[in-house]
Amino acid sequence: MKRALEIRILGLALLSSLFVLNLSAQGGPGRGFQMTEEDIKERVESTANSLKLNEDQHKKALAVEMDFYNKMQIERQKMMNAGGPPADREAMREKMMQMRDERNAQYEKILTPDQYKQFIDMQEQRMREMREQRQQMNPEGEGGEERPARGRGRG
Repeated sequence: MKRALEIRILGLALLSSLFVLNLSAQGGPGRGFQMTEEDIKERVESTANSLKLNEDQHKKALAVEMDFYNKMQIERQKMMNAGGPPADREAMREKMMQMRDERNAQYEKILTPDQYKQFIDMQEQRMREMREQRQQMNPEGEGGEERPARGRGRG
């Protein structure tokens, strides 16, 4: 139960970061990065090397990530067509958690238990690095205002 909760929290953080990266393509100071299919392929390649995936696992992981990427693009487009970030952020968060849970469930089927644990550890490390970068770029938050903490590791 505790592991499932940790995985959910980690996944939410990962999805949130991908969502933020996609939103950052809209512009603003220090913004403009958007994931591409090539970025996804490079990340899967790096993950495959780190986890020592066999060819079959590598193909399946790439398919999972590309499917996730495409779903994220669809959600981003829906949001852009609606004029920007959704008014109901809770509904968007729930949607992203669902997408993340589906992706993690697929990974759990593809990877061995040891590989899956290492995969989760890698995600946690990536999230820590992203938080540190975000804090270095803008230590006081948007507009100089401090944002309230919203969950584990956020602030």
